[in-house]
Amino acid sequence: MKPIFLTITALACFLAQAQQGSITSKVFAWNDLIVEKDSSTYFMKVANGPTATLSNLNIRVIELDPGKTHHSSLAYVDAEELIIVKEGNLKVTVKGNSTIIGPGGVALIMPGDDHSFENTGKALAVYYVLRFNTHTPKYIERGNQAGGSFVGDWENWSVQENEKGERRGVFDRFTALFMKMEMHVTSLNAGLVSHSPHKHPQEEIILVRKGDALVLLGDTTRAAGAGDLIFFASGTLHSIKNAGAGPLEYFALQFQ
Repeated sequence: MKPIFLTITALACFLAQAQQGSITSKVFAWNDLIVEKDSSTYFMKVANGPTATLSNLNIRVIELDPGKTHHSSLAYVDAEELIIVKEGNLKVTVKGNSTIIGPGGVALIMPGDDHSFENTGKALAVYYVLRFNTHTPKYIERGNQAGGSFVGDWENWSVQENEKGERRGVFDRFTALFMKMEMHVTSLNAGLVSHSPHKHPQEEIILVRKGDALVLLGDTTRAAGAGDLIFFASGTLHSIKNAGAGPLEYFALQFQ
């Protein structure tokens, strides 16, 4: 009976991790996410599937209780992983070096680098995990020359004021999988639009930290708020407007 049980278990795991269809432009609303549980953590599936430029994009939210570890130290051979902390504090260990980051903290993990995540605080840690696979082969040396894996907290981001609000630069660099990956945080004043409607070949991910947004997706508009994740597929006409009375704050990530 044991081999049958193992086979069923393996099949169940495979089905649980199976890809969805191709990911298209969409607002993934925080309130629509369903909390599930595996053996050690609670998680929410956001998206999992190919895009116009990626062989696969897997996005999840992890909820980690105090004292818990998401997984033992591991390394992905052909994937890069981006972590964005929403709530609590998270201890990120990469190649034996540990850094604790709080809300707004970011970690970028290169292929082949051992890493683990642990909640060393006294409150729940909540963070987004974005895992990228590309059609092109990895280039480890390019990623290492650009700085390798990277961990930084909210206070590390340099702030520049502009006529629409503020911009915090997170990183703009080569990676092992991408010729360019750029991430910043925009703080947009009430009633303003970040850019006029536009489109570009790079795919883009927006993660709303606070405020209320009105998002143009092609020929439709959608509301978005804190915790929501927005995916702009390659070539999609898009723009973001602050639809609230206070600042709209969001991470913006582009890759190519």
